[in-house]
Amino acid sequence: MKRELLRMNHVSLIKNGEKLLDNLNFQMYAGEIMGLIGKNGRAEEQFVDLICYNHPISFGTVWYDGRIVNSYSHSDNSENRVCVIGPKSSLVEGLSVVDNLFVLRKGFKKYFINEKVLWEQARQFLGENGIRVDIGKRVDSLSPLERCLVELGKALLAGCRLVIVDNPGNFLSQYELTEFQRMLKKIRDGGISILYIGNHHQEIFRVADRTSLYSGGYIEKVFEKDELTDEAIAPYITEWSLKETDPDPESEEGVMHFHSVYAGSLKGLKFVLHKGECLTLLDMDNRIARDILGLLTGRIACERGRITLEHEPYAQKKAAHSLDAGIGVIPQDGVERLLFWDRTYMENLTFLLDRKLKKSVLPARLYRSVRKEYGPFVGPAIDETNIANLKLHEQIALLYYRLQLLHPRVLVCVQPLAKGDLFTRRRTLELIQETLSQGTAVLIITANISDTLEISDRFLVVEEGVCTAAYEKEEFGRIVW
Repeated sequence: MKRELLRMNHVSLIKNGEKLLDNLNFQMYAGEIMGLIGKNGRAEEQFVDLICYNHPISFGTVWYDGRIVNSYSHSDNSENRVCVIGPKSSLVEGLSVVDNLFVLRKGFKKYFINEKVLWEQARQFLGENGIRVDIGKRVDSLSPLERCLVELGKALLAGCRLVIVDNPGNFLSQYELTEFQRMLKKIRDGGISILYIGNHHQEIFRVADRTSLYSGGYIEKVFEKDELTDEAIAPYITEWSLKETDPDPESEEGVMHFHSVYAGSLKGLKFVLHKGECLTLLDMDNRIARDILGLLTGRIACERGRITLEHEPYAQKKAAHSLDAGIGVIPQDGVERLLFWDRTYMENLTFLLDRKLKKSVLPARLYRSVRKEYGPFVGPAIDETNIANLKLHEQIALLYYRLQLLHPRVLVCVQPLAKGDLFTRRRTLELIQETLSQGTAVLIITANISDTLEISDRFLVVEEGVCTAAYEKEEFGRIVW
């Protein structure tokens, strides 16, 4: 018989007149992996926070591990024994794995520490739980997978019965993600519950026992084991279908070539990108994005091999002025790095036009023309004076619109679907489709292919700095991970 670990019964949370959680019902059993997909991102943080901490709620009741821990009539702000593993490390850098496991653990009260005993206890504990990591390493030298495994070990040592994993596909390579999912299944079989939060339903369906679709402050649908299929979730996301575009008659023309390029982690990378084409590089080691961006923006030079742009050499000196050469880049943290929070929407949108037009002052008629062209797409947000007030999908759209104004030859997107809910991801795919329709070639570099195949024309697997497999559009159906 299944034992219930967590239950939220008719929970509502209202703050400053806004209903963040709306009659939410949620249930998890001991020893299961529950997937969680955010459909529109509203109050997802409050939902997770309420699992970890018993903050005041407006209505409803929360049970954890067999007892009531929170209700509308009494909230004591206590902390539940829950661990969160996300993109930001909870470990203390500069200290060893052993120190993080034992010395910094709650309840550790020894004044004199026998380091040899702690090392032996750490080795035994991690070995018993199948966690393979060098316990002598400093935290700042751990790989992303090792860091997650240490945090997982720390959670088990603290007696946590529930582990929340927040979008691991965004910061682990494909190899690391597979190994981490294997580890999650192992501890699941030992009775620990996992709440697996992700943006990509394919990733979640591979590991989950059940999956909840979170929408607008409530659980819209729970998919049982036999419903974890593309067909089952399709009715909930079909309102965001992509428009097909006619292929560009010149799409066979190679706009950018990597000719056996060596630089950093690249060990002879070869590929060609055609005009109006979307090419996805699956980075199995999660290491090539920085080196490719470094080469395309002039931060580093080729050690061997060469890059050509429309059959002309693209050397470091030219790459230092990548925008002028016609290459635009949207990094994974583009919203944080590339938007100017003290400027208006229009100032952000037209920020790079002076470089394209080679004018220090843009005429008022140009602003009017841009506003007229983009107003129907942007809507009321185009008049926003504080872009921090925009929703995430509007901020992402601003980045794409800014670059679309420049009509670049190539747009490089790093992990474009890493952030946001289902709606934000579908909107991002639409923006990439719009960019392609301009004739711009799009290069996607990602550690998680999931939804990018929907927009891609070709797909290359990159391992240890070289392409090890290539797939055309009609072959995508046989890709299995």
